[in-house]
Amino acid sequence: MQTATLYIRVSTDEQAQKGYSQQSQRERLEKFCFANKIQIIQIVYEDHSAKTFNRPEWSKLFLGLNRSRTNRPDFILFSRWDRFSRNAADAYSMIERLKKMNIETKAIDQPLNLAIPENKIMLAIYLATSEVENDRRSLNVRQGMRKAKQEGRYMCHAPIGYINITLIDGKKCIIPKEPEATFIKNIFIELAKGYHSTRFIYNEAIENGFKCSLNNFWLMIRNPIYYGKIIVPAYEQENRYLVNGLHEKIISEDVFEQVQKVLNNNAKPQLRTTINNQLPLRGLLTCPLCFKNLTGSASKGRNAHYHYYHCMNGCKFRIRADFIDKLALKELTQLIPGEFYLSLFRVVLKRVYNKHFGEASNTQSQIFKSIERTFERLNKAKELLLSGEIDNDDYLAIKTDCEYKINSIGTSLNNAAFMISKAEKIMTDATHKFSNISLTYQQFETTYKRKIIDILTDKQIICDDKNFHILFTDAAKFIFNLDYENLDTTVEIQPISDSNSVEEFVYLKECEEIIRFESNNNRNIEFRNAQNVIFFLERFAELVIHS
Repeated sequence: MQTATLYIRVSTDEQAQKGYSQQSQRERLEKFCFANKIQIIQIVYEDHSAKTFNRPEWSKLFLGLNRSRTNRPDFILFSRWDRFSRNAADAYSMIERLKKMNIETKAIDQPLNLAIPENKIMLAIYLATSEVENDRRSLNVRQGMRKAKQEGRYMCHAPIGYINITLIDGKKCIIPKEPEATFIKNIFIELAKGYHSTRFIYNEAIENGFKCSLNNFWLMIRNPIYYGKIIVPAYEQENRYLVNGLHEKIISEDVFEQVQKVLNNNAKPQLRTTINNQLPLRGLLTCPLCFKNLTGSASKGRNAHYHYYHCMNGCKFRIRADFIDKLALKELTQLIPGEFYLSLFRVVLKRVYNKHFGEASNTQSQIFKSIERTFERLNKAKELLLSGEIDNDDYLAIKTDCEYKINSIGTSLNNAAFMISKAEKIMTDATHKFSNISLTYQQFETTYKRKIIDILTDKQIICDDKNFHILFTDAAKFIFNLDYENLDTTVEIQPISDSNSVEEFVYLKECEEIIRFESNNNRNIEFRNAQNVIFFLERFAELVIHS
């Protein structure tokens, strides 16, 4: 009796769209073998594309045929030629290789006797038709994805910081995913400043819990999708260009462009990036002799190592680090905000918090609807299984896919729910940190200590044995009621903020409140400085929320 191996192949897309279920193929093949008295020795199920023969189950089958000369079947049977292959050249090569093993390939729904030369023309038509269909489908997919990109829709796997979801109307989109989106925003902001090297900022983000390989990190900071743009690649005579995306942006275009400028210019960091817990102010102090930045190092004494801030420009100035650190802390103790600015900070803090974590709650309804649709699909699959329209293997494949989607969306939903539940505690802790900056400075690790100094100062701290003076920003002088007679007249670089009409109205209203408050206290403040006060409060809120 002749023997056969049944090869049953279906891809996920074909199963969903055309109903090429494994069960129906098996039934037809078994009927054919029963009618022609062919013994079935093996049934191979494949869930993979037929574009090439690099398929998991086919590779196992072919390897077994190569190793065993005694248990080879007379036929490999499949329902149609497109189940065997959708690549004519590969199909001819595989047919010849099987022929050398004395194995004949047959499609029961498209029977051909390949011993007759003229039948090879029909085989070419069958194979070419499948290949053309596959190529046409591939072209349609590429054109469809290109059209979607031109419309501003991102159809590929979501980049870091975003997650793919399907809306209730069936359209796919991406939304920010926390906490990755917040990490990415802070990374771009730090890169735009140009103070630290890219590798240092990457290492700092990884230490704080950001998960990303270095290679993907470099791709990420060059990707315009984060400021709301989508790349439409070059096609035929059209050049590559950018379009406005429908997704929510994480950073502003100005921040992205500043980062590209820093990267393209290979800007050297202004501060030394090696963090030493004994030298938190290294790179922030100014030499009183040559007015260059002081570095720091440890000197070995008789019984211990002693840390010093010192100059490297030949002036030989140096001073004990612990002495200067105590003076810096003493300066920070005078930073106590009044009730007006404390109340304003709470307002700004709430806005900053909602900006980072409010989007998740705003999209919760969409996520719930997506989960409902996934459960509906799973229930439909159960009905099809009970009615016999699909077999158990098909149902398990659909169930696995649904569970994966639910878990992926559920992770984002849990993150949002966690942040919402912790909102009150985070807001209270952040307000306490702002009201007592000296204590906050003491409790923070060195990295965050440097960030506090970066926000409070113009990166200038003048020191010597007899004089120590932190040059606070104008915004800090107003907020903490410091010396107003010597306000810095240099225009501060204003942080770039995503703005629209509503945000502009909020900023304008808050600036007017600041001007009115200072005027009532017989102090004049320009609108520019009022803006810088708001930006100062936003930066400090960002810092304490993520510390």
